[in-house]
Amino acid sequence: MTPIKKYYSNAKFLITGEYLVIHGALSLAIPLRFGQYMEVYESDSDVMEWVAFERAREWLHFSISLAEVLQADCKGESEKDFVCFLLNCAKQLNSNFLEKFSWVVKSEINFDRKWGLGSSSSLINNVAQWAEVNPYELHAMVSNGSGYDIACANYSSPILFRRNGSHPMIYPVNFDLDFKEQLFFVYLGNKQNSEESVKIFLNGNSVTKIQVASISLLSKKILQSKNTIEFDALISEHERFISEVLNSNTIKAERFPDFKGSVKSLGAWGGDFVLVRSEMKKQAVHRYFWEKGLSTIFSWDEIILSKKIQFNE
Repeated sequence: MTPIKKYYSNAKFLITGEYLVIHGALSLAIPLRFGQYMEVYESDSDVMEWVAFERAREWLHFSISLAEVLQADCKGESEKDFVCFLLNCAKQLNSNFLEKFSWVVKSEINFDRKWGLGSSSSLINNVAQWAEVNPYELHAMVSNGSGYDIACANYSSPILFRRNGSHPMIYPVNFDLDFKEQLFFVYLGNKQNSEESVKIFLNGNSVTKIQVASISLLSKKILQSKNTIEFDALISEHERFISEVLNSNTIKAERFPDFKGSVKSLGAWGGDFVLVRSEMKKQAVHRYFWEKGLSTIFSWDEIILSKKIQFNE
């Protein structure tokens, strides 16, 4: 059976501006070599069959009726509930979507969904393409996030991102550091619920315009880092700043105080990945984190999708 439509969306890392990106801070984000595929097949059935794979292993398989989609008014508790709500929202944005309901939809993420790299955002973006709707509008209907992950889903290079409703400001940039062989991404083994983290932050933290401006400036400075001394100093400053906003210890102080290099949280603090830089050999970096029980470690080139941007003079 041949699919009549195919879609693909990148996974992502948010390098700077975590939490404050929601309030309009200029933030540095990078699409990854990982992502999510989605294929749509015609069917003779009167229900939609939905099949999801994770690294070639089926992990979801259910059928959806049109009535279930039309009645879905919240995200619900299950993956099926979320898919029905997502399709419902897409149909609200394009009434012609799903006029025919005889489909088989197959999706696959080529990464571990526990890593928090954007299994939901890449699905939202794929469905937006299928429904031919604005992905940021669809994202806003089903998520309380900033939308930077939707931008990464569609770009093949690092970006500076600023939230601005359904038409965010996105600036493709070059972030090709001379010392990128000293950069690693380490999974902390504790997937954070991004939606819940954002909700807790929005409910419990007030943010000033000065704080938003400060993080925006730090994002620009980190992007323009010329050497490891400058990069480490800016990473430490960013960590200290967010730790004060969250009233929480930095991840290095909390878990890696003896690490010879810089450590920066990515995304929701306390889980998912950290970015580390060290002048230690690759084997020594791996050994350090392995001894801490952390074995999922990527080098820059192993995980970052970084197409160099050509700027016209």
